[in-house]
Amino acid sequence: MKKLTNIICIFLLYGCVFTYDPARGLLNVHNNSNEAVYVYLKYGTADSLPLISNINLFTFLDANSKDAYTIGGKRKKPRLPGNENELTLFFISEKMMRINDLEEIHRNQIFAKKITLTKEELKKRNWIVTYP
Repeated sequence: MKKLTNIICIFLLYGCVFTYDPARGLLNVHNNSNEAVYVYLKYGTADSLPLISNINLFTFLDANSKDAYTIGGKRKKPRLPGNENELTLFFISEKMMRINDLEEIHRNQIFAKKITLTKEELKKRNWIVTYP
């Protein structure tokens, strides 16, 4: 009887360990450049950099590093929040942030790179965005 109980516990534990999927999706960003960057995230399409106070600071990435941002969905199946079909990432170098204040960055649209991706493009990239 004890042997049967142990076998059942092993099967239950096996099922729990390999079916757990945390309730959060991740968007991974890799910085392959030689300089640190600030990454700002705007859901939807953005033709220009909005006021910094109106968008989310996604992360600060040191040179040659990576980070992950929690978005909707689950780890195995991330998704964009609500009815959003795209997201836009703005990369601003640390050097640009030191030289210019936030209002000047917005007014003059100072950023190193802008990437806009659809859900389909993100799925093809396995939810990984690489800078530069």
